[in-house]
Amino acid sequence: MVVKNLIQHLAQLAALEISDSEVPKYQAQLTDIFEHMDQIKQLDLAAIAETFRTTEEENVLRDDIVTPSLSQAEALQNASLTHDGFFVVPSVMKDKDAT
Repeated sequence: MVVKNLIQHLAQLAALEISDSEVPKYQAQLTDIFEHMDQIKQLDLAAIAETFRTTEEENVLRDDIVTPSLSQAEALQNASLTHDGFFVVPSVMKDKDAT
């Protein structure tokens, strides 16, 4: 069984806030996941050839060729806010340690 401290530690690493009432749910889910992983570890795969890709196709990407594009000034001309030649956008993540 996954211990409560591990759930809280994982939540902290992932910057998630979980309540004490949610811990049992996550304990059960992680325990199930670890049990499935143990079953997979027990499979005998010695006779199975390693697979590096799922199809026989190789190098299906286009060549990386430089083509004409917008200049930096053209790209930034309609931006509402720039700084030193870069777009400035609002923060999308909050910093829990910021004051």
